[in-house]
Amino acid sequence: MAEPIRIIGVVGAGVMGRGIAHLMARGGRQTFLFDMMPGMAAKAKATILAELEQRVARGKAEITELKTCGENIVVVGDLAEFAQCELVIEAIIETRDAKTDLFRNLETICSATCILATNTSSLSVTEIADALQYRERFAGLHFFNPATVMKLVEVVSGSATADATRARLDTLATDLGKTPVEVRDSPGFLVNRCARPFYGEALRMLEEGVAAAATIDACLKSMGGFPLGPFELIDLVGVDINLNATRSIWRAFGRPPRFKPSAILEQLVAEGRLGRKSGTGFFVYPRGPVEQIAINDCNPEIFQRVGAMLVNEAAFAFEEKLASAEAINTAVKLGLNFKQGPRDLARSIGIPTIIDTLKRCALTDTSGRYVISGSLADFAG
Repeated sequence: MAEPIRIIGVVGAGVMGRGIAHLMARGGRQTFLFDMMPGMAAKAKATILAELEQRVARGKAEITELKTCGENIVVVGDLAEFAQCELVIEAIIETRDAKTDLFRNLETICSATCILATNTSSLSVTEIADALQYRERFAGLHFFNPATVMKLVEVVSGSATADATRARLDTLATDLGKTPVEVRDSPGFLVNRCARPFYGEALRMLEEGVAAAATIDACLKSMGGFPLGPFELIDLVGVDINLNATRSIWRAFGRPPRFKPSAILEQLVAEGRLGRKSGTGFFVYPRGPVEQIAINDCNPEIFQRVGAMLVNEAAFAFEEKLASAEAINTAVKLGLNFKQGPRDLARSIGIPTIIDTLKRCALTDTSGRYVISGSLADFAG
């Protein structure tokens, strides 16, 4: 059994770093919290405790959690205090240079057995590790926001990550009540990559005039059981964030047509319509009553196209041996809060219907967007 990790360092006290620190401290780990900006780590701890106090007052959290987090989160003003850590997780700015500089510094501070992990959602774990001396103890540990709530953790192995490193991270995630899914390093890992068709095919249908954004959302929620429609979700996360993630994956894969960013997203960003945070995106906020559409009133093409593309992309990931079919299914379901993962969808829609849908779409779009994975049947199992 992998040796448990008890002392953890978190670098970066923004929203994600704060959430990771809260999660670790709640789980009984002594957690050192550092941020380059003076006062930021102390502010993050105060925010965690203030939010917990409110939850305790409402009966949503136990007083023991408040006390545990207060005791376990240790604000530090110098990275040198991470010398005793058994694991350090970074949640800093999403640039490779910033991360490699940080980890090079940590290698001179931490012990030779300390695991170094990145929470990156878009950068290559292998490329960050290539700048380090001890690549075998480096991995991706990708939490989803909010880290205290979302069940999934993607444990990402770079080309040199040791099995023992991965095993200890799996054990930690499980001990914290999370579901770890082991992933091979690849652009977007599993969830961010496999989520692209949920947005991309909905955007394509909007461009084609198949239906309005609100109708597409309503039909996908009604027919597919999705908690939010793609346009609601883009507005929630941020139109600019969605566009940047899509661009990153599209470029990393060599600009394949199925990942090409939508002109609609480009236009919205250019106009400053970034979703809820700007007051307008696909919808205007505060938003009025959301359209309710019964399954019988939905155009079945809407669900079939999005479902087919979701399954097809997951099959490509399976074909590339990023993870097992069941791991991909679990990751997408938990990472996106979907009722069904892509393997579930493959079985409920049926492979013949998925292939027929993709072939039919390819008749009017010959760009290669609807190329069919040769592993569809094997992925469905």
